[in-house]
Amino acid sequence: MPIKEFTCEHGLTKKFMDFGYEIYKADSNWIPPLRGDLCRQLKEDFPFHLKPGNHQRKFLATAGGKVCGRVAAMVNGDLKNQDGEQVGTLGFFECVNDYHVAQDLIGTSLQWLNQEMGISHVWGPMNFDIWHGYRFMMKGFERDLFYGEPYNKPYYPEFFERFGFEIINRWDSLELEGRENLERMTRRGQKRYTYLKDKGYRFEAFNRWQYTAEIKKLYTLLTRTFNGFPGFTPISYEEFLRLNSGTRFAIDPELVAFVYNENGETAGFIAAFLELADAVRAINGRKGPVSALKFLNMRRRVDRINFFLGGATPEEISRGSGLGLGRASFYYIVNQTLKRGYEKVLLTLRLVGNPARSLPGPDAPAPQREYALYGLSR
Repeated sequence: MPIKEFTCEHGLTKKFMDFGYEIYKADSNWIPPLRGDLCRQLKEDFPFHLKPGNHQRKFLATAGGKVCGRVAAMVNGDLKNQDGEQVGTLGFFECVNDYHVAQDLIGTSLQWLNQEMGISHVWGPMNFDIWHGYRFMMKGFERDLFYGEPYNKPYYPEFFERFGFEIINRWDSLELEGRENLERMTRRGQKRYTYLKDKGYRFEAFNRWQYTAEIKKLYTLLTRTFNGFPGFTPISYEEFLRLNSGTRFAIDPELVAFVYNENGETAGFIAAFLELADAVRAINGRKGPVSALKFLNMRRRVDRINFFLGGATPEEISRGSGLGLGRASFYYIVNQTLKRGYEKVLLTLRLVGNPARSLPGPDAPAPQREYALYGLSR
């Protein structure tokens, strides 16, 4: 199988990008990424490529003059495994349903990582880092995607496993619906919330009139609370802003809160967002006045909330109130969600093994969606 190897050559980069849209064009559940954002990530002046210690190479598989697969091999200088060893990643993987194509793509990209970069530990799929998209969907293909959910062809995990990759981490997402169910699952958290409030804790809603300052506060808390999370690497505040430029449309200020303890110190945060999958899908990867009107029209129809982020500061965890704060925060957000008239909540991308997965309690249904990150060592 002919494999073309390149870095940022314009013509090949365009084919690389276009193949992602081509392979999903008949899939109505797919959420097309914004073309401008994706194009920026693949150019040589993208911040990842400019950072010392980072490297990348792209690979295209072709047959009869047509692209039939793609992958990018990347070295993020900050990405290490638990033993402190450098890890390479495979990302932007897309392929027709032919294992031989995938085998050639993966094999060639791994050869570059090993022989050119000296990398023997590889994770995938991961585009640069955990901030830009990673993990395969393993279960839940028949369900309506939420914005930011990993999505791929169902046969991709099998291709990676046939090559020798093994699952190194799992995540899931849980759909909850109905006021009675939601209230029942937050009763434990309600007691904890009352206890913390009586003790002097404050839950302060996101201030929309101080948007920039609040986003910077969220960035700082994310960086502190997720440090140590599998695959976590730091990014600049400027890149965080670019990544979350559309967050303003997903924020309902009543569904994002910063938590302060009895001493007035920042204890943590909690964030749920409007589910904008249909709105983003409607613009089909393009910006402009017409797309903006389509987006805003679909945004008005949102009836589902994504409980997406939450965390306690290291200091708060050391005080022994991490999980208790999580239960209280879960109650707070669900209660706010119900007050806003929403009765559908998604608990998204929960790391298997993380104690926070217990927040809905023992009566919660089984997760309907599952995801995995793979690893290979040679």
